[in-house]
Amino acid sequence: MNSNLPHGIPLHAAIRLRALGAKVVAIGDPVYPAGLRDLADPPAWLTVLGKLPLGGVAVIGSRNPPAVAADFAFALAGMLGLPIISGLASGIDTAAHGGALAHGVATFAYVGTGLGVLYPPQNVSLAQTIVISGGGLGSERLPDEPVTRRALVRRDRLQAAHARVVVLICSEARGGAMHTMRFAKRLRRPRFALDSLDGRDFAGNRRALADGALPLPWNLTDASRMLWAVHKRMADAT
Repeated sequence: MNSNLPHGIPLHAAIRLRALGAKVVAIGDPVYPAGLRDLADPPAWLTVLGKLPLGGVAVIGSRNPPAVAADFAFALAGMLGLPIISGLASGIDTAAHGGALAHGVATFAYVGTGLGVLYPPQNVSLAQTIVISGGGLGSERLPDEPVTRRALVRRDRLQAAHARVVVLICSEARGGAMHTMRFAKRLRRPRFALDSLDGRDFAGNRRALADGALPLPWNLTDASRMLWAVHKRMADAT
């Protein structure tokens, strides 16, 4: 058993992953997300619970969004009908995963912990529902490694790389979602950010738009059509 483990996965971790029902996906495996290979430092392996989608749209944003932004994320994730990639965090991530689940859309969460110690703890039940509903969870950490700030930032690069399109719903200027937007720019992923609505705007969104992100309209139908078209173009190019 030990001789078949990818480098960096000790035997005790493999046993723990098996107990969790998780698997190890190595960089050479056919199901390894192709977009991750665009990174300068792609993970040699991922630990995965559930299913890995092909492509998808990353929907990201603040942990403390206004209700109008969380509602938009929920509705957009369900309307798109494309796999939704996010990070299991409170706020926009939770809304995006929830919107996908409510409409039978696959959703996948990259986490900044091992799969045995998910963060935040209040979203453990959400994580379980994601897996049961045909989606999945992914990590580049060993199963019982706890959350760290650095690990969350590194998680952000996985979201950006896996997705074919990245959508910023709302963020503070120094919010964690801005890391994902910066990684997406380096990876040349199409980036969108919601524009202002009735005088409401967000400092992070303003910064992202000034940095080349495309404005996404608050009209759900228009936003969905725009993202579908860009996702299809990116899929056709791979």
